[in-house]
Amino acid sequence: MEDRSSEHMYERIAAALRDQILARTLAPGAKLPTQEELVETFGASRIVVRRALDLLESEGLIDRVQGGRATVRLYDPLIRRASLHYRSDPGAPFAEEALATERVPRYSHETKPERAGLEVAHRLKIAVGDEVMRTDYVSYANDEPMMTVSSYEPLAITRGTPIEKPEEGPHMAAGIVDRFTAIGMRPTAVVERLHARMPRPSEADVLDLRPGIPVVVIVRTSYHGDTPIETADILLAANQYKLEYVTKVDPLPVD
Repeated sequence: MEDRSSEHMYERIAAALRDQILARTLAPGAKLPTQEELVETFGASRIVVRRALDLLESEGLIDRVQGGRATVRLYDPLIRRASLHYRSDPGAPFAEEALATERVPRYSHETKPERAGLEVAHRLKIAVGDEVMRTDYVSYANDEPMMTVSSYEPLAITRGTPIEKPEEGPHMAAGIVDRFTAIGMRPTAVVERLHARMPRPSEADVLDLRPGIPVVVIVRTSYHGDTPIETADILLAANQYKLEYVTKVDPLPVD
């Protein structure tokens, strides 16, 4: 059994290499020292060095091939600024996030009606089995999958309106705020709840995730007053994103 100092050592090795990668001392595409060289440099065992490399790989900082040297991956995570997604005339927030890292954005989508399951029904305050319009999105940057979104809208609200299908009609891709404003149900609040977990096999396939990389799950529900009008499951590869939330602080009351 390895002692605790060995456990700390692999983190220290990973930290030293991580600093070089983030500072671009080790640039994208550069090869890391061999395991033998790292053993000599840090005075650690091969097992400890291998654990350090495992950690860097799980963070998306390096690529490894069996029998070859590890190489540095481009690490330039997208920054998701939640407030930009819920404004009037939002433009294309994901595209802006991708372009900010000099990557080309695109997305695919599929829309179809279905019956609400237990979780979606609970969020939308409708009965299990009620009809919803489901739209699944996959967003790409330089053809690399970065995010999936599964959005659900109650057909009791949208059926027969110009926004029944989110990616069709005069308000296609207009964003939640403007789309529902168009039918007189402007959102008054959007709630996001976040948690992290390991991906399910199908999710790992869609996002092309390496083993050991978790996903950040954002559960979103949009409201018009007390009425939920949309809910969504947003999945982000944890090593591809930074999340930014801004909370305004009320000024001191004036006497």
